[in-house]
Amino acid sequence: MQPFSNNDYGGNEYGNYNQQQQQNIPMQPQGVARPMVDPEAMGEVDPNLYPQAKEATHKIRGKSDILEMLCGSVDQELLPVKTFYFFFYAAFGSLFPLMGVYFKQMGMNPGQCGLLIGTRPFVEFLSAPFWGSYADRCKKGKMLLLASLAAWIIFTLPLGFIQPPATSCIERKNATDFELRTPQVPRILKRSIDERMLEEVSFGKYTEPEDHFSRVERAARPIAAAGQSPLGVSYANNFNEKLHSDWVSPLFSSIVYRTADIQKAFFLLLLLVIIGEFFSAPAITLADSAVITILGEDADRYGHQRMFGSLGWGLAMFFVGIALDHSTAFPDHPCGPEKQEKNYSICFATFSVLMGAALISATQINFKYDFSVS
Repeated sequence: MQPFSNNDYGGNEYGNYNQQQQQNIPMQPQGVARPMVDPEAMGEVDPNLYPQAKEATHKIRGKSDILEMLCGSVDQELLPVKTFYFFFYAAFGSLFPLMGVYFKQMGMNPGQCGLLIGTRPFVEFLSAPFWGSYADRCKKGKMLLLASLAAWIIFTLPLGFIQPPATSCIERKNATDFELRTPQVPRILKRSIDERMLEEVSFGKYTEPEDHFSRVERAARPIAAAGQSPLGVSYANNFNEKLHSDWVSPLFSSIVYRTADIQKAFFLLLLLVIIGEFFSAPAITLADSAVITILGEDADRYGHQRMFGSLGWGLAMFFVGIALDHSTAFPDHPCGPEKQEKNYSICFATFSVLMGAALISATQINFKYDFSVS
């Protein structure tokens, strides 16, 4: 059988035709993402003119894509991290922005309030590196994280129960007159002190009959300078400078405290703050370290985890603020609450619940160590 060549089938003509068609394929214009192609053109397609299709061409964006764009892909290993940040910073937002006002309502001056608030970051600056290095050396990061979260609850909750005792109450008698009277809740007296003698010395000059102990409407306090708190009680009709010179009252409260009692409560609170902050400071440092280790090369996704903390802080501060604005009931108020006096027990209770939720979430965070203990 005689073999046939391409020339016998017009191979040269077909070859010339293909070359002409390839030359007729339009090149990709400037500024155009994809070239315009003649559907009747023959020949091979140049893949350089066709970049790889984007993922968005294969599907329609929905709710899951929006969440993925904002928060990143939901990783089961990172889900406890997100919940931890949410509850941890929500606990902070429910209490600590209001601590200064809470201390001020207890009769403390601006210097004492500032010291109680400013001591925390200073103690954290000193203690966090110590606990962090200890956790790395001993590979006890998770245990220290859980212990520090428990310390937040143990040392913060008692701050809501430490208050100076009420020495007296200031009460409005008419449009312009104020008087001091004994509190409705009697103070605990030492057995070595004769109650009758103490009553004559402390309250003899302003004790009123039982008929006057009923709750009445009170007028506003005398106008004070900006930032001035607490106020003296020298405007009371039965004020005795010799006996009542160290008596003060918060700006929006009817309770009268002794300055010495406020000092005792202040030092006790300061001690709790220092000890509590020393043991609870490494919580967020250890959590951040664990998250960075989990992310590895995807450390740029840290912001997607941390943003849940900001969300928790904002939501907690918003809702707790509304609840606090309506918390005007005091079950054991010695003088009857003023209109602008607030019960901060709801803040401490919310803080404990949210920090407990953060503690539960932290049990699911994995700590990875890439080096051996020396």
